Amino acid sequence: MLLGGYAAKTCPRATHNEYDITVPRPEVEVSPELQRLFDLGRDFENDVFAQWIGLDNDGLVDLRDYDHDKYEHIDATLRAMEYGVPVILGGRLPDDPDGGRTGKPDILLRETDGPGYHPADVKAHFVLDKRETGGLVTCLHAPALANATALSDHGLRYREPDLLQLAHFWRMLEVCGYQAESPYGAICGNDQSEDPLLAWYDLTEPLFRTFSRSQGAVKRSALERYDHEHGFRLDVAKAAVQRKGSVDDPEPLVVPIGQQECDECVWASVCVDMLPASDLSGGLRGALSVREYAALRDAGIGTIEQLAAKSAEDLLTDGYLQDTAHLTRRASRLRQAIISAQLARDDAVLRVKPETTIDLPKADIEIDLDIEWSADNQVYLWGALLTSEDDSRYVSFFDPAAVEADLARRCLAWLRDIVTSAREQGRSLLVFHYSHAERTHARRILSEEDWILDSWVDLLPYVRDSIDSRYGHGLKVVAYHGAGFSWRDEDPGGRQSQIWYEQAVHGDAAAAARLLAYNEDDVRASLAVRRWLRGIGQGSGNPDQP
Repeated sequence: MLLGGYAAKTCPRATHNEYDITVPRPEVEVSPELQRLFDLGRDFENDVFAQWIGLDNDGLVDLRDYDHDKYEHIDATLRAMEYGVPVILGGRLPDDPDGGRTGKPDILLRETDGPGYHPADVKAHFVLDKRETGGLVTCLHAPALANATALSDHGLRYREPDLLQLAHFWRMLEVCGYQAESPYGAICGNDQSEDPLLAWYDLTEPLFRTFSRSQGAVKRSALERYDHEHGFRLDVAKAAVQRKGSVDDPEPLVVPIGQQECDECVWASVCVDMLPASDLSGGLRGALSVREYAALRDAGIGTIEQLAAKSAEDLLTDGYLQDTAHLTRRASRLRQAIISAQLARDDAVLRVKPETTIDLPKADIEIDLDIEWSADNQVYLWGALLTSEDDSRYVSFFDPAAVEADLARRCLAWLRDIVTSAREQGRSLLVFHYSHAERTHARRILSEEDWILDSWVDLLPYVRDSIDSRYGHGLKVVAYHGAGFSWRDEDPGGRQSQIWYEQAVHGDAAAAARLLAYNEDDVRASLAVRRWLRGIGQGSGNPDQP
């Protein structure tokens, strides 16, 4: 029974399904959007490795060619560690039968003053956090932990799934006797395309707030979290493999519980999708965490009807509070789940909050702004809808070959001209956006002084303050079910637009046109939501409740 590094960080029911032969095997069909994410991760890893190999470093070995044969791969990795190769790319560690582990770390980095190794992984996401300071990083030229420098203008992002995977490889290194003296691991993220950084993490540092039966909440290290999660999934797998479809089969250690992870899980069609329509976690998938759903079940709340009939005060008792003590915002999350249950019970999506008052700012000239960004977080399109009186005009700043700063400056120059003209005419102007993305990227790409941010209004807080929603307050949910707006594209979405962008980069004119039409519909949807909110404020504009 051997589990890879992903098991500890993913749903334990997925582990059960993998080893229980009575669970039907699903037809795996990866969506183009999800496949694009997989491709992005693989491409980024290949780019990092190519940069590393291009440094012409004698102290590096690339073992990916051995991947076709597991045991040759392991032998090659062991030889490289025995020889003390400083950087091992694409290796494979010996299986750990007693611990139930198998795995292939992206990178193994030898410690400078000893024979041991640190595990490292390549992830196509950011590892640095501008809101924090501190943390250790190295570069590809000198990747060893001994060469690490402390960050002064950034901090590290502590993603638990990343660190659990590092902990998995650390335990494997311990078993084969090649662990470094200090239990550190590194993540190479895509914060910068040239000379990527390795962010270093102490796997024994208590970082993650977790449930404790005796203390309510306690911080635990990545290694502590990993040991618990891996051990539990190993027990789950051992129980699952005993099930043969007979009457004396052992009961599964875990049952399906709907959660956000289900949306991208290959087992969903034979797991949570089979839950009764009235099941709370199935009907409100992702509204609460597994721990919260389990706490509600312990309180006798397992269906949408049961939760809809309760108030948060009914449920925020000693038992529920104790079982969810480690979770932040548990009271507000429970209240939102009750609202979602009530809407599901009533077959509704949105409802106006009782006695709501909407005081949405209004101007002579209103601009709806929306951006699109690539999977590597680069903004490639600024779209704006300029509305004056009853006339609306769409303007886009898009060029697949342009640098994102150039597009931002073009949009800014256009916006400045509009502001200058409005002021000369004595007319007021406001720029509306939905959530913080436009403001955040504007500040990131160009200095804050370059943008007229005091004229910007975020619509999302107004929506949240006035509308209850079953499926969150995303623009598409609110615009369709509230304002009655429909996108022209049959499959609109942020991930889809990233695929269209990739196609446009390679000269696909139809994809570029589809992308621009999608963006135009986004800003027109923003205008529709604003008009709908103002209608509610005037006593009209009931939300669509299909």
